[in-house]
Amino acid sequence: MTDETRLSMARALVVSGLILYIPANILPVMTITITGQVEPLTIMGGVLELYDSGLTPVAAVVFLASIVVPFLKLAVMSWILLLHGTSELREGRTLMYRILHQIGSWSMIDIFLLSVLAAVGQLGILASVKAEPGGLFFAAVLLCTLFAAEIYHPSLIWKERRTT
Repeated sequence: MTDETRLSMARALVVSGLILYIPANILPVMTITITGQVEPLTIMGGVLELYDSGLTPVAAVVFLASIVVPFLKLAVMSWILLLHGTSELREGRTLMYRILHQIGSWSMIDIFLLSVLAAVGQLGILASVKAEPGGLFFAAVLLCTLFAAEIYHPSLIWKERRTT
């Protein structure tokens, strides 16, 4: 794969991720039915429910992993890609990419939490959890950030260094 192809693909994935981030956070990711009460939940709604239930540490993890980290990954990748080809902040971009790559392993905690909730939520007549479209958008955002970070390799920044 050529460097230009890598750049184009990474840019397309980041733009797609930014577009998908909006419905991922506006649309419900799940509907919880507890003793007949149906409640659709967005990601933020889930965070607030966890907080209101006294599960503040879990709410904080979900907030960071589901809202903050994906946004920061998209913002950092946008910044790296916008400055690509310039001589500005090359060391900073390399450092940010490495940090982004380390944070990337936490991105999948959201899917794990949703899976656990769905498994626990299948309590027969007492409660159930149903996946909603927001979850698909959310998964798509995670995939866009994951693939964009993998396709845009920091060697592209290092190659810039050698050519200028």
